Amino acid sequence: MGRHSCCYKQKLRKGLWSPEEDEKLLNYITKNGHGCWSSVPKLAGLQRCGKSCRLRWINYLRPDLKRGAFSQQEENLIIELHSVLGNRSVGRLVNG
Repeated sequence: MGRHSCCYKQKLRKGLWSPEEDEKLLNYITKNGHGCWSSVPKLAGLQRCGKSCRLRWINYLRPDLKRGAFSQQEENLIIELHSVLGNRSVGRLVNG
């Protein structure tokens, strides 16, 4: 796995996200939505590629993202669905 061709064309940051970058991305998407991910970094004032912004939003910044342990009810549902559907289907149901 390497960097996308879009990332070679301009000097983009890689590695850990700063709190300021998180705030810029969160503010931009809250006000405007994400639209086309490849245009988000430029419009939000970030020196990141669109893929990096998309992954940051989906995995860390989304307001509806549940953090922490599963409740007992959620855990029981996962076990029940796993016994019926198997690994692949349960992952899609739990992760959306």
